[in-house]
Amino acid sequence: MDTADRPLPAVQRAYFYLVALVAIHMVVLAVANLLRVGAEIAMGAPSGGFTGLPFVFNEFNRPRELYREQASLAIALLVVGLPAWVIHFRVAQRAALRSVEERGSALRSFYLHLVVFVTALLVFGYGQRALGLVLQGMFIGANAQFPDYFGLEAEWPARAAGAAVMALTSAIVLGYHVRLSNHDRSVTLIAGRAAGFRQLAFYGLAVIGLFWAASTTVTTLAGIWDRIADAIAPIPGLTAPREVPPGVVVVTPPAPSRDDLLRFQLIGAVPGILAGLALWLSAWIPLQRGLRIATPDGEIERSSVVRKLWIYLVVLVSALAVLLSATIALANVVERILGTPDREEFRNIQHDLGFPVTNLLVFATVWVFYRRVVQADAARETEVERAATIRRLYTYLIATIGLGMFAVGTAGAIGVLGSQVMGVNTHGNGETAAYIALVLVGAPAWGFSWWQAQRRLSDDERRSLPRRGYLYLAILGGVLGMLVFGSAGLYRLLNAALAGSFPLSTWHDIWHFTVDGTVSAAAFLFHLAAVRADRSAQLPTVAQHSVTVLVRASDAAAARARLASALEGQADISLR
Repeated sequence: MDTADRPLPAVQRAYFYLVALVAIHMVVLAVANLLRVGAEIAMGAPSGGFTGLPFVFNEFNRPRELYREQASLAIALLVVGLPAWVIHFRVAQRAALRSVEERGSALRSFYLHLVVFVTALLVFGYGQRALGLVLQGMFIGANAQFPDYFGLEAEWPARAAGAAVMALTSAIVLGYHVRLSNHDRSVTLIAGRAAGFRQLAFYGLAVIGLFWAASTTVTTLAGIWDRIADAIAPIPGLTAPREVPPGVVVVTPPAPSRDDLLRFQLIGAVPGILAGLALWLSAWIPLQRGLRIATPDGEIERSSVVRKLWIYLVVLVSALAVLLSATIALANVVERILGTPDREEFRNIQHDLGFPVTNLLVFATVWVFYRRVVQADAARETEVERAATIRRLYTYLIATIGLGMFAVGTAGAIGVLGSQVMGVNTHGNGETAAYIALVLVGAPAWGFSWWQAQRRLSDDERRSLPRRGYLYLAILGGVLGMLVFGSAGLYRLLNAALAGSFPLSTWHDIWHFTVDGTVSAAAFLFHLAAVRADRSAQLPTVAQHSVTVLVRASDAAAARARLASALEGQADISLR
């Protein structure tokens, strides 16, 4: 290798990129705060906090001195940081231009994508703050009528300008480093830890944006639902006006109406939803495009462990949100069927269904979308076994969640039934309804997933890690349940026997522990039987052995061709 083409030594590479990493963030802070101070002076607004470092200059009684101090710090950061970044990054960049190996180094990828991750979050956070202040200023105004209710900041134009310049500065740095990352990938194959750093950054941004948009959408829709519910069925003592005795005069301070509060909530939610969707789409769409390319780079993306972890994290969270929201909504309905009055103080069925239903709708959309992503990933795989593994992970993940809900609900519902028979029912309608709802939601979730797994049962399925992990996790949960509830029940029994007294409360406790232990034992025995059936049905494993064969030939290609000809027709022997 020519000396000019050699990559930087590892220690030098670490030095240059780490200094460049610190320096570039100094530059971002410096430029953003210089622009902010300029905007505040131009608008005649009091000085705000040092953007990006809110704990610096938190004394606001000396505005002119604050301008000078903050501008001085920003200039100092720029004078020190900009030359440091230019010098160190130029050396690293020249080495990357000379050496393909340097472009694919893990340290370079770490630098590029940590800068991308941090600056993207700065654009995300300060961009929505700037937009939120502008919208509030336009639609809420100075808020002089209800100053204690709405949190509109004084001098909002200057604060919005300060947030906007931070977002703009970060966006410029973000765009430059994304361009460098894409150029590196177009020049050489980025694999190993270097690819892992890139995937961590982009999938992390996608997940943050997705969950931010989803959670903000849920709270917004729940607020709209509550306002509609207030109009249809006001809550006694809360949204409905209280009855005032004759002759009593009640003086209340001016307060915004429910419509005013909802309007303020919607204005505050729009920036969060838009920012979350923008962050998610800007990271997710390029990642998806990379999968479809039939190149080594696309293969790296498809086989990424980081991708699988993030996708299954989204599936897990969204599935839990959907199943728990369905349980809560169903429990509220069942509670009314069991006799709870439809309208109590501070609650009614119209308001109780608001958050769980909106949460279910939003996260069901996320769940369905990423379920299709899992299916598309499995269909895109050229290796049959890897495609099957993707499908199994999803199936057994949902089965695990459903089994837990089904077991808890069954134990609770049977326990409550026994309490009613004994006449010692200490469980309210809400608790009873929750157990019934857990059964009604958990049983189909577990049953359908288990049925799908059994329908595709084969020798490979029985040996698969997802299936074994699910079965042994269920067995472990069953054993722990038997140990805990069995010992608790035995303790109550022995304690009563030694005291020579068996009150009804003791038998009530023993009943609950017995039911819980029995349900645990049922889960244990069911899954133990599945494990034993898998073992008895498995075909004997034939071990693979590597053997070195020496072949006389003019070169390696001729040797491989001669050996392949000799092994022709031997399906159980492969040449590597």
